[in-house]
Amino acid sequence: MWLFRLIYSIFIFAVFIFFRNTLDIDIYYAITYAIGIVLAINLVETLIVDLKSMKVASGFVGGLLFLLIAFVVMTALEAFVNEAFKMAFYFVFAYLGIFIGYKNNNLVETLINKMYKKQSKSKVVEIPKVLDTSTLIDGRIADIVETDLIEGKLVIPMFVLKELQNIADSHDHLRRQKGRRGLNILKRLQEQKHIPTEVSNEDFPDLGSVDEKLVALAKKLEGKIITTDFNLLKVAEIQNVKVLNINSLALALRQTVLPGEELTITILKEGKEHSQGVGYLEDGTMVVVEHGKNHIGEQVNVEVTSLLQTDSGRIIFTKMK
Repeated sequence: MWLFRLIYSIFIFAVFIFFRNTLDIDIYYAITYAIGIVLAINLVETLIVDLKSMKVASGFVGGLLFLLIAFVVMTALEAFVNEAFKMAFYFVFAYLGIFIGYKNNNLVETLINKMYKKQSKSKVVEIPKVLDTSTLIDGRIADIVETDLIEGKLVIPMFVLKELQNIADSHDHLRRQKGRRGLNILKRLQEQKHIPTEVSNEDFPDLGSVDEKLVALAKKLEGKIITTDFNLLKVAEIQNVKVLNINSLALALRQTVLPGEELTITILKEGKEHSQGVGYLEDGTMVVVEHGKNHIGEQVNVEVTSLLQTDSGRIIFTKMK
């Protein structure tokens, strides 16, 4: 910074001496003005010496800004000042702007960072979601998409579509029905307007199984896999590919109940134990009703007595009210 001060001071002296005839002053006035400007600059620097350091670019911006301010002020006072005073004023303000800008780069950087973060937050990171065969056959993905809970495009690989078509062409009635349901869900996803859905022709001929290809495609797209297949979930986790498990989502969204709460359910069948009846909540949670056997087909009010968490889900035990 000391080198800049020296060069700037020499430049001030040279300008006043060289343009003294244009400014209508003699050599002594030119030197006096130059000395006065240098002293004024040093005084300003002394007053704001505690300000933080700044970059050259910020100093340049500060200098331009203060020159603009000086121009506005001199335009307003043009009738009261001569050209020499204008020149001195411009030099003082230019240096003041450069110095303040140079010493306060952190302010500019903070402002830029805030603007950048604000723009970054407004942009949604769209992570592709790769769908497997089990997800399309399951069908719940279409309802989930319509809730707008998923962002980013859906990707259905061509090798998944081929597997789905093979299942739909199966001679087994149940498999054929599952395959056709998967194709219908795919059509429904393509027709919805919430998020884009595309069929990817990307294939990995060196890989044998569909699961391996799904993992490879998710890695290539830097996306996630949506599945209901437990084995695919484990394979993907081993290879550090994130998976959205629809079954886990369904479990997380099941109705929360506590002992002592009252429920209204329809008893549909007998329970395993004597006199028990069994019904279900809307989310599929099994409700066992003591002494509910004789009320099959009826809608009854029950009180929760206890809950049992199993590998397959949750069972709620109740008694008749």
